[in-house]
Amino acid sequence: MRTATPVRLFCAVAVALAFSGPRVALAEPPCCVVPDIGGTAQFPPACSNGYLDLAGFTLGGLPPTTQVVGTLRIYNFYNVIETPGGPLGGTQQQWDATLDCPLFGVLPFVYNKPISIPVHGQSAAGPRTLAAPTQSFPTELISLQCQLPPGDPDFDLLRITMGSGFGLPSPGHTTFTADGPNWDVDSFFDITYRIDYIGKSPGPFGGYSNSQTESLQRFDMCHNDATPARRTTWGAVKQIYR
Repeated sequence: MRTATPVRLFCAVAVALAFSGPRVALAEPPCCVVPDIGGTAQFPPACSNGYLDLAGFTLGGLPPTTQVVGTLRIYNFYNVIETPGGPLGGTQQQWDATLDCPLFGVLPFVYNKPISIPVHGQSAAGPRTLAAPTQSFPTELISLQCQLPPGDPDFDLLRITMGSGFGLPSPGHTTFTADGPNWDVDSFFDITYRIDYIGKSPGPFGGYSNSQTESLQRFDMCHNDATPARRTTWGAVKQIYR
């Protein structure tokens, strides 16, 4: 019979402790790192994930058996022009982007409609100190409006409107944290938006129309800290699980 040597016993105990002891959490990499432009970063940040509304919406005005849900994402910011001024006393921006609004039917109504629309928007940012290692400032979505082009088989009209310039409050906040020569991004907007639609006959929504407003929906871009605007926002959900 083979007996265990002290060396073997030590190795076995070491392996057991390694798998049974507390795990060391590895630091998560930054969600998005953007380049420096003169001591700060571009706003809105050019993060590939964009601003995502995880709360989503249910399309109103339809019968119970025709339930349709969707969510919004604003991303692919380009042609960004940032100039001094604006309602927050820092800078104001004009930009082009893409708005995704996929619609899905809830069983028994089977429906899947991918929607992607080019948009032009305006926003504002509060003052920030150039070259400061942490730059934390308020933001505001001023305006964004888009609609499906004519000829859609399901809608005669599907229009999305958002921003304080349309009387739809949409405050936000952004923090840039120095990461070597670049900047880590933490940003969100609490966007109030309106959806107007008119169904196309004889399509699935023919004879139906509606106008609905979704208030202060949390649109996150790499936002890790919960700062709920209302109990039903994604920020509030994250607060529960922190």
